[in-house]
Amino acid sequence: MRVTEKIRFEGARFRLESLNSRRTRVSEQLSSGKRINRPSDDPLGALRVDTLETERKHNVQLKRNLDSAYQQLRTSDGVLDEGAQSLYRVKELLIQSLTSIRTQDDLNNIAGEIEQITDHLLSLANTQTGHAYIFGGYRTDQPPYDATRNFQGDTNAKELELTAGSRVRVASRGGSAFGDGTANTVDVFDNLEQIAAAIRADDEVLREQELGRLEESIEQFITARFEIGGLLGRVDAAESVNAFFKERIPAMEADYRDTDAPEAIAELQLVETALQATLSVSSREFSSASLLDFLS
Repeated sequence: MRVTEKIRFEGARFRLESLNSRRTRVSEQLSSGKRINRPSDDPLGALRVDTLETERKHNVQLKRNLDSAYQQLRTSDGVLDEGAQSLYRVKELLIQSLTSIRTQDDLNNIAGEIEQITDHLLSLANTQTGHAYIFGGYRTDQPPYDATRNFQGDTNAKELELTAGSRVRVASRGGSAFGDGTANTVDVFDNLEQIAAAIRADDEVLREQELGRLEESIEQFITARFEIGGLLGRVDAAESVNAFFKERIPAMEADYRDTDAPEAIAELQLVETALQATLSVSSREFSSASLLDFLS
């Protein structure tokens, strides 16, 4: 097929349009600082950036979950520590009532202090973080213990997603520290009520029996606090993972999306040179061409 002047003209025009389009794209990349300004610039790269943006938003939610987990676990740890110290005080008072001669007034005073401690433990058992009760399992919208100190929660343990696809317990099981109303746990409140009643009645046998239960109550608190310590360790590990991705995801997004300025400037200079050369050659080729050449 004979190469006519019209074909040569169309070829030159195509090269010029292609170079102009390339110059516009590179100029936009430099002015915006982004290599991908629309999906058509790099469909696969744009998809990867969208995926990373979704992961970044998810990471923000995970950070909120981590903050909530820390608040709940640290509050739980403080409450359990305070509760254990209160039980140690009850043990001290109970031993005093067993090992020394006391008047009835003395016994009444000791029993009265234990009753005050029992009321304080009830307030600890109904501790909230934010608007959620932390010792009632899944039932976080109501006090786990009512005014008569009966357990109203459930024996589950709240969980939160702390790393992508992984849920971690952020609370002890409902009723595991203060008693869940079943034979699986010691009812700490009943234990203390019986101790106070035994001291008022000066019933030595019952006091000795309840001292054994009190040791179990203290151990129950220690076990629950030990469990909280283990959960805090898991949250710390999740925090490290999320901190890594919090730093890495924006860097990965930048690798895909942002313009490599030196590379873009070099490309723009190359395009400008090619454009000038194409214009120069095209102008020389077509300056002497006649209308009939283009129509042939």
